[in-house]
Amino acid sequence: MARIELRDAVITIKDGLAGAATVNDATAPVATDTTLAIDSVSLNAAITNQVPIGARFTIAGETASAAVHKVTARTPTSGSTTEITFTPALGAGTYADGGMLTFAPQEVEIKVGDGDVTYTENNEYTYDLDRGDLDTVREGDQAPMDVSFDIIYEHITTGTGESISPMDALKRKGSASEWVSAATDKCEPYAVDIEVRHTPPCGTSQTEITIFPDFRSESREVSFSDSKISIKGRCNAVEPIVSRTA
Repeated sequence: MARIELRDAVITIKDGLAGAATVNDATAPVATDTTLAIDSVSLNAAITNQVPIGARFTIAGETASAAVHKVTARTPTSGSTTEITFTPALGAGTYADGGMLTFAPQEVEIKVGDGDVTYTENNEYTYDLDRGDLDTVREGDQAPMDVSFDIIYEHITTGTGESISPMDALKRKGSASEWVSAATDKCEPYAVDIEVRHTPPCGTSQTEITIFPDFRSESREVSFSDSKISIKGRCNAVEPIVSRTA
């Protein structure tokens, strides 16, 4: 079992949203715009041409740093989306009719405090005998990875104007009802990706990013007195995806 101390780490729950759309304005967008007419919407959501509320996107031509926008409303409210309202407003840039919008996973960062993330990689082996003596070993069936983590309890569900609560994100309810499953097969039960970013507080050690893909929470234990939520589940993967970065 691997155990990660989270005093200097951030957990992010991400959905599987991906895709693109193009600007469809009579005149090119300009800085400070908070609405865009769009067409050619192609997403991997249940309704491929409907932009989810909360969807995050970047737009071609924008030069402002860290320019990621979040959809707050759409027109029409159902069916093919033809216009979106978003925040923050467009920053400096050179925009054009037909410019590309690229959508990224919806996500929520959560407080962990003194909690931990633990995961277990499971390997199965078959030990064959030869007249009662150990002889050879064969690899058995793949087994899903077990993952558990503790987070600070603040709210179970999301209130007006608040960031999406972890419980809503894990169960695709409330303000996260339009989140897109992170599973490759969208007919499978809803899943999310869990990312743990550990940045050492001192020294020259690289940041380590651990992604637990295709995670489904199977139990959620809430303690009001301890202000803690304990999440347990499994991934449709045998091991996490781990990388290091400067």
